[in-house]
Amino acid sequence: LRFLAELQDARVYGDGPDDFTLLNIDKVDVLQLFVSAKTLDLLGSGLRADVHVGRLTMDFGSRRLVARNRFRNTTNSFDGIHLQLGDGEAWRVRAFLTRPVVLEEGYFDNDSTAKRRFWGGAFEGKRLEWLNLDAYYFGLRDRRFDLEFHTFGMRGRRLPQPRQLDYELELIGQFGDWDGRDHSAFAGHAELGYTLDLPWSPRIVGQFDYASGTADPSGDETHTFVFLFGARRFDLVATGIYGPFRRSNILSPGVRLLLSPHPKLEAEVKVRYWELAQARDTFVGTLLQDPTGASGRKLGTDIELRVRWKPTPWLAVDAGYSHWFKGSYLDRVPNTSSTRDSDYVYLSTRFRF
Repeated sequence: LRFLAELQDARVYGDGPDDFTLLNIDKVDVLQLFVSAKTLDLLGSGLRADVHVGRLTMDFGSRRLVARNRFRNTTNSFDGIHLQLGDGEAWRVRAFLTRPVVLEEGYFDNDSTAKRRFWGGAFEGKRLEWLNLDAYYFGLRDRRFDLEFHTFGMRGRRLPQPRQLDYELELIGQFGDWDGRDHSAFAGHAELGYTLDLPWSPRIVGQFDYASGTADPSGDETHTFVFLFGARRFDLVATGIYGPFRRSNILSPGVRLLLSPHPKLEAEVKVRYWELAQARDTFVGTLLQDPTGASGRKLGTDIELRVRWKPTPWLAVDAGYSHWFKGSYLDRVPNTSSTRDSDYVYLSTRFRF
């Protein structure tokens, strides 16, 4: 039996009006506050069982739909109950029923509401070396905006190893109702990689991401994929005060090169090309939209360099640079503030005591 409390203070200094969105600012507040119980031999079966009750953070599967944020200034959390059962190594089953916590900028004012519920379940299997399998269902109901989504997905992957191909394939379907309109959407992620048995262990990865959009935004159906409470830093783009690309109305092939010059040092180079899945739908990361579709779909290409250094167990440094070569869409779409290329630089230091 355990009790855990975690506070978070995420603020900025010297900012002007509208410099930052609400999702980046949250002065001292309760991030987690829960009680948990665990047994390693449930009813003599040899199975491990866990239950968490209270305010908690969650990672599920690939973290593309449910994640504890690791790059954004603030973190998703939920009020509710989380259960899991498994053998401790090869498989586990998880289920949860929660209310998402709404971020507020002030002190100790984050709260959840009965009008907004999030629930689901997942199976995670690791019995086969060449196929780690996840299958899941997530439900979201928000009476404030008259929406209810049901999201189903499956993911298969093989972990990277020297001198062998690795892969990941995740397919996601989403159905429901959005403000009286029928909602059906799709998203997918595919990647194929290979790790060379050479100094610095170079790994080359080809990736492709797709998330559907709505061809006719004025119609009686919606097809714009809703990414729920997922993270995107690890496979799409840096987030926080940057993050122009979201897993919604997007199509993006790309390639990555990962290097490990030293056991405590990792480097990465990424190149991705970006298009809208549907030209008339919203460019969700910026809220820009051309209802006529005349601006086209080409958003451009981004190049990113990233270095991560962990000299000791209590210190980690993460630094990166991203350049977005903007496409023709940004030259034509109405109400855009700038068509110049964007540069983003960050330095993050983490201390653990």
